[in-house]
Amino acid sequence: MGIAPILHGGFPDDDRPGLLARIAGVADESGVHALWVEDHFRLDPGEITASGGVPGVDEPLEAWTTLAWIAGMTKRVRIGSEVTPLTLRHPTVLAKMAATLDVLSGGRVELGVGTGWYRHDFTTNGIPFEPITIRHAKACEALSVVRNLWTGEPVHHEGDHYRLSGAVVAPKPVQEGGPPVWFGGISERVQDAAARFDAGWIHATNASPEMVAEGIRSLGDKRGSLGLDPGGVRITVPLMAHLSSDGDRARASLEAYIAAADRPHGDFFGENARRYGMIGDADDALRRLQPYVDLGITDFIADLRPPGIAEESVEILVEQVLPRLG
Repeated sequence: MGIAPILHGGFPDDDRPGLLARIAGVADESGVHALWVEDHFRLDPGEITASGGVPGVDEPLEAWTTLAWIAGMTKRVRIGSEVTPLTLRHPTVLAKMAATLDVLSGGRVELGVGTGWYRHDFTTNGIPFEPITIRHAKACEALSVVRNLWTGEPVHHEGDHYRLSGAVVAPKPVQEGGPPVWFGGISERVQDAAARFDAGWIHATNASPEMVAEGIRSLGDKRGSLGLDPGGVRITVPLMAHLSSDGDRARASLEAYIAAADRPHGDFFGENARRYGMIGDADDALRRLQPYVDLGITDFIADLRPPGIAEESVEILVEQVLPRLG
């Protein structure tokens, strides 16, 4: 059983390094399994405003640079991206970055991947934001390239979107076959890719237990159709964490966050957060987690935003929630 915090950008820079370092330290010294970092170049302005930041100023830190910084100050906790858009960087660059970090961290990297949904991550940087069918196909080809670079050399590849001629990534990742891969998203395409690559699946943030149950069934069926163990589904469920010894303070924190601005994900960060997030005190968090545990879910991502309550939320998770999850 594990709860892995995710660190978000887009918050004011008055103590950004200090806050990230303190959360990383608590995670490394506790029973937390992993520490995730979001991977965006830009964020929706409403998201930055809701975290107390200024759009265009308090944009996210670069994910893989941040992960390297965290790796250097930790010894045990696993580190990963939630999630890296596979079409935002060339796959040879991503393969080299992840392999390097896996070597330097002693084999602690997890690679969360997706097709990328935030248009401005791409267009403001001169990167085409193609239709979803093209982005998905390109992302799957990119992941195939990444995995081949981790396990074979030299790599010759002539695909629809990428061409390599004798490419090499060395040294190889410490983890055999490379870091574990997780697909993030809720579409049918994402489930297909998770099954095809025998990867884990990061569900939508604040998804209901009913949605998760259906996802377990659906992904199991897809794995079975490919000759994989239908029971080998690996799903982690992200839930917002606004936790405090004062439950009313935690609930007020969530309401202030929801009211701050409109967001592109609708109810997932609105009503779903109220109903399914880890909101309140430790007892509230355990009560919210139990329906997912009953489904067999053993891994959760604690979505920490905004920063004002993030540190207290982590402390409650590691001191009062994790020990009681079993």
